[in-house]
This record gives sequence, structure tokens and C-alpha cells, in this order.
Amino acid sequence: MLWREKKYAWFLLIFLWCFGFAGSLSRFVISYYQGEITSSLGVGRNFLGTTWSVATFIGALCAPLGGLLVDRFGVKKVMVLVSSCQILSIITVLTLQNELGYFIGNGLFAGFVGLGASTSYVLVTGWFRHHRAKALAVLGSSTSLGFAVMVPVLANWEGLNWIKVYQVLLLISLIFIPCIIFVLREHQKADSTDEDYVTAMSSPSESTNKPTAKWLTGMRIFTQMLRHPVYLVVAFGILTCGISMGTVEMNLVSIHQQAHVSTAMISSAMSLLGLLEVFGGITFSFLLDHTSRTKALAILYLLRTAAFTLLILHFPVSPVLFSLIFGATYVGAVPGAILVAREYLGGTDKNMGLHTGILLLVHQLGGGLAAMGGGFNFDYAHNYQILIGLNLLLSLLVCAGYFRVQSRNKAETAAESLAQ
Repeated sequence: MLWREKKYAWFLLIFLWCFGFAGSLSRFVISYYQGEITSSLGVGRNFLGTTWSVATFIGALCAPLGGLLVDRFGVKKVMVLVSSCQILSIITVLTLQNELGYFIGNGLFAGFVGLGASTSYVLVTGWFRHHRAKALAVLGSSTSLGFAVMVPVLANWEGLNWIKVYQVLLLISLIFIPCIIFVLREHQKADSTDEDYVTAMSSPSESTNKPTAKWLTGMRIFTQMLRHPVYLVVAFGILTCGISMGTVEMNLVSIHQQAHVSTAMISSAMSLLGLLEVFGGITFSFLLDHTSRTKALAILYLLRTAAFTLLILHFPVSPVLFSLIFGATYVGAVPGAILVAREYLGGTDKNMGLHTGILLLVHQLGGGLAAMGGGFNFDYAHNYQILIGLNLLLSLLVCAGYFRVQSRNKAETAAESLAQ
């Protein structure tokens, strides 16, 4: 036992982290080689944005389906299926090397990779008992740190192009499948707490519910959510967050390139963004625990407003300043919003899965809209100013919304104190 966890648990974490680190190449190629890809395929950037959006939407829809497959067939089989989809995606792009091949590979087949959204979570939470949150945080850092390290290295690698990066990705995916089969082991038997939960969930009273009744219950809950003013603020905030992340993931490098920023400055800024995604997320988690969550989220969107203001003005040090400010807020908005929704819609509500699922779907929708919007903005205006300005305005509105919720809470608390 190592720190009260089995040695295999730590080995599994290292194994998944390494492949997550290597998998950040997919993020690098999409964000860094947009100009080269459009020139090679003879397409506009709106095509790349649309393709990325299709993959995002399909991935969002596949995520809950993937969770059901994990419960039914186990993690290993689902991971093999997902890796096969990844391989099929890359082979399609490399074989056809045209507009249709890119759309089918990076749009349709890549979307099916969303089936594996829950696999790493299931494995880590199954093997870890005492350090689950820490393990998930470490695992989540793999892609961000990979992006931070790979940008300065690969951006200055002479002779490297988007085709060669995809070939490396194909090799990594091919290696991953035998590793899944021979290295990964299904998680341990659930502990007593988990067993109690499973027993309760499979009680006779629950199993006799009719599907129609469950569907009607879900629709009623969804309607109640839409009537709750705080949930509307949260949903609007999560949509804005999706738009912001879609803008950064898909268009930030192109924004800097269009402003004639040097390759060295872009590399430094993107590496800084990757590092701040990790450390900013940890810092913001402390802020969420030690102050009002609505106040913390209002501050987060105020910082994002400042970041997009710097980006739309775009002076020499804007790339670095934007990465510092936006990176610090990168991973805090989604968990913060889910916590606020849980707080106001009932912390013990057994339907919080529905609440969370809807919020994540809205977030993915925002990312897809940003990817498409960025491509159309560039093709018709030859810049990204409209997209940046939209992010600035939406972040400011969400900031005001959360401050409004915070002030309302203070007023209600003061009224309750006077009544007592």
C-alpha cells in the first residue's frame, strides 16, 4: 500500500496521464495549423469551425451513451471501441486528405470518441479510495501540461506539418489498444458505501417505475429548472463559458497570427495558458470553498471580461497577459456553475444528474457555436474582432448576473436576520 492506495492505482494514474499528455497533440494540431490545413485542403476557416462543432455536438450526445456502455460492458471494451474510433478518424484524414475526408474523420468519427468521456473517471474512482479528488485533478492536468510543453517544442520544429503530427497521433492510438487489453484492469469491487448506493438504486420500488413515468418526471424537473432565476443565470454563464473556451481552443492561435504576433510570442503565450489552466484551477477551487460561490464566479467572469478587453485591443504584450488572466479562470467556471446549481436546486436532489447533464450539454453547444462563428467571422471580415467582442459582452453580462444573485442573497439573509 502506498499512501493507503494500492500500487496499481498509482501505476494506472501514471499510465492514463502519459497517454493524456501525448493526446494533447490533437489539441495542438487543431489550434496551431489552421492556416496550413485550410491552404492544403482548399477550404475556409468556417469549414474547420463547422467540422470541430459537429464533433463537439456528437461527442456531447455520445457522453451519456458511453456511460451506459461502461455500465453494461465494462471500461476496457468501451476504451477499445473509443480508440478504434480515434484510429478510424485519423486514418480517414490521412488517407483522403481532402475536404470530405477531413469532415468525416475529424467531424463524424472524432465525435464518437465522446463515448469514452466517463471511462477514465470510472477507472480512477474505482481504484482510488482515499485520494480520488487528487487523482482526478492530476489526470485532468495531463492535456493542459502536454499542450504547454508541446507548443514551444513543436512550433519551432523545422519540417513538421499537420500531416506528420496526425501520423504521430495514429501511432500513439495504435499503441494504446494493446496497452488497454494487456495492462488495464477493471476497477476493484465497490466499497461498502458504493454497495449501499447500488443497492438503494436497484431497490424494487425504483425498478418498477415505468419508462413513461420517468420521462414525464424528467420533463417536469426540466421545466422547474427553467423557471428558477438562478438556474437561468447559471445556464447563461455556462453557455458563455462554452463560447469562450471554443474561441480559445479553436481560434486563439489564429487570432495571434492574424495580428502578426511572432512565433516565439505565440509559443510562450500558449505554454503559459496551459500551465495556468492547471494552477488557476487549483487556486480557484480554494476560492470556491472559502467565499460565496456566486461572488467567486462573478469575479471569474470579471477577469474574463478584462482578458477579452486586452485581446480586442491587442498590443504587444496582450498574448501573454491574456494567457495569464484567462488561463487562471479556465477550469473554474464549469464546476463552479454546477455547484451553484446544486446549491439552489437542492443539494440532496436525486435528479442532480439531469441538472448537470443539461449544463454540460449547453456548455458543449456554446463551444460549437464559437468554433463556427470564428470561422465565419474570419472568412467574411478577415479578422476575429466580432467574436472577441461577443465574448467580452457576454462575460460582462454573466458577471453582472452573478453579482445580482449575490446581492439578492445578501438582502434575503439580512431580511431573515431582522425577522428573527
